[in-house]
Amino acid sequence: MRRRAFLARSGALAGGCAATSVVGGGRSEGKPSSYTILAGTKYATEVFVRKAGDGPTALVVGGMHGDEPSGYRAASDVAKWRIDGGTLVVLPKANRVAIRKSRREGANGDLNRQFPVGENPETTLARAIWNVVSRHDPDVVFDLHSSIGIYGYHQSSVGQMIWPTDVGDASEYAKRTAERLNDDAVPWYMPFHAYRRGDGLEGSSPMLMHKVAGDLEKPGYIVETTKFLLDFDTRVRWTKRATADLLSRHGIERRENR
Repeated sequence: MRRRAFLARSGALAGGCAATSVVGGGRSEGKPSSYTILAGTKYATEVFVRKAGDGPTALVVGGMHGDEPSGYRAASDVAKWRIDGGTLVVLPKANRVAIRKSRREGANGDLNRQFPVGENPETTLARAIWNVVSRHDPDVVFDLHSSIGIYGYHQSSVGQMIWPTDVGDASEYAKRTAERLNDDAVPWYMPFHAYRRGDGLEGSSPMLMHKVAGDLEKPGYIVETTKFLLDFDTRVRWTKRATADLLSRHGIERRENR
C-alpha cells in the first residue's frame, strides 16, 4: 500500500468526525449537499459538497484562524459557487471556537500547528478536519488565510503570497495565478501588493498544507491576502479570484450564475 493511502486511511480510523446525514442535492443546478463534523460539540461546523458530474475533486478550507475573517468569508462564498464539472468540497469555518472569539487560536492553541506529517493529527478538531480530507480524497486542497502585513516588507507577515505544495505543477500554477492577479486585480499603483509565489511546501511543518504535501503527495495552496491598506471586501474578492483561477488550472471551472 502506498504511504499516502495508508496515512489517509489511518486518519479516517482516528475518529473525531461525527457527521450528520448528507442533506440537499448534489447537482450543480441546486444547492450543495452538506454535513456537519463534530455535531453536538462546540466545534460543530458544516462541510458543503457541490457535485457536477465526472471530474477532479477540490477541497477548500477557511477559518483555520479565527482572526482572519476574509479567509473564511471567501470560503463561505466559494461554498455557494456552481461548477461545470467535478466536485467542490468546502469547509468554510474550520475553527468555530476561534471565529466566535475573533482570535487566531482556539481552545487548544493554533489549529494550523496540529497536523504533524506522518502521524495522526493532535486534537479532536484537527482529526475531524483530516477525516474530511480522507473522506473526499481531493485532487487539490486550498487553505485560505489573511495576514497583517506583506511578506518581505513586514516582519513575520506572509501576505500577498501563494504557497504551493512541492507536488506536480502546483508551483508553476501558483506563479501563473499570481501573475494573473497582478495583471487583472491588483492596481498598478499598489506595487507592494503584488502577489508572489512562495517556496514549495514539502512537509517540514505540522500544518495542514504540509501534511497534504508530505502524507498525500497532493497539490495544494495556502492563499494569503494582506490586511495592510486593503478593505475587507477587496481582501475577500482577491482571495476568491486566486481560488477560482487555481481551481480552473486544476480542471474545475466556476459557472457564473445565470
